[in-house]
Amino acid sequence: MKITHAVVGRLAMLLLILLFAGCAQVAVLPEKPDFQGDVELQRWPGEVRETSGLARYEGLNWTLNDSGNPASLLAIDDAGGLIKQVFLTGAENIDWEAMAQDEEALYVADCGNNRGKRERFTLYRVSWAALQQAPSGGEVAVTRLQVRLADYQPPENRLHNFDCEGLTVVGNELWLFSKNRGDGQTRLYRLDKHQPEQTVEPVASYPVAGLITGADYNPQTQQLVLLGYSRQRLLGYSFIWLVPVDGLPDWSRALRITLQIYAQWEAVKWLEDGRLLLSCEDSPLLGVSRGIMTPRLANDEL
Repeated sequence: MKITHAVVGRLAMLLLILLFAGCAQVAVLPEKPDFQGDVELQRWPGEVRETSGLARYEGLNWTLNDSGNPASLLAIDDAGGLIKQVFLTGAENIDWEAMAQDEEALYVADCGNNRGKRERFTLYRVSWAALQQAPSGGEVAVTRLQVRLADYQPPENRLHNFDCEGLTVVGNELWLFSKNRGDGQTRLYRLDKHQPEQTVEPVASYPVAGLITGADYNPQTQQLVLLGYSRQRLLGYSFIWLVPVDGLPDWSRALRITLQIYAQWEAVKWLEDGRLLLSCEDSPLLGVSRGIMTPRLANDEL
């Protein structure tokens, strides 16, 4: 095996984790029952460098790369092969961080806000029919939705609560979830899928005890999944929350699942068989990966 800087870095990181894991508590977990989630990994093509969103349509997995990358979507088959890359006409990838879908369209959220300087976000709506018909390297037209956060306040530092990275469709709405570096919670904003310009107030806040990076809603089971990782980057943990929805998320019945593989998991999507599709940004240990997991209790009751 050729020893590269990347390999050395991954081995060094693994040694650090093994050394510290035996003598330090990983993190203080929220006061909720703890469950487990085994993740089956698959490496995705090199074109998927910083995956931050997931969708699935007609047997293909769709994803995107975040800031610094082209305004394009990538379609990948279940074997991990890149089928095509489609570019969005007139769109700009300032910081793409989420995707959501309904039967007619895919929504791409340019809502990343690491430094907290953005009061307004842009969502792009593109029809599935256009994506299906477009050849690899082709272009498709988009419709823009402009969203302003009514509660926005310019932060003093990067430990703020105005980043957003989770988006999903619930009925006729888009639900946008914040990534709170300041207090480790998440706020829910409910958006109109068809309103070109809108100002939204948060309708609720939830104690997720971490940084939310992805969301998806299953209308068949009326269950919301939130994906994230702890604010502790060293010796931290990754997690999902499973939350029943009855009008709004019922947090009194929310369950946390700790993922067995800690990584910067960025996106989550319900599959038809009840499993979860995950995607992860490049890391010293995993590289760019896709994961599939079956949510379960430690005693297999879930």
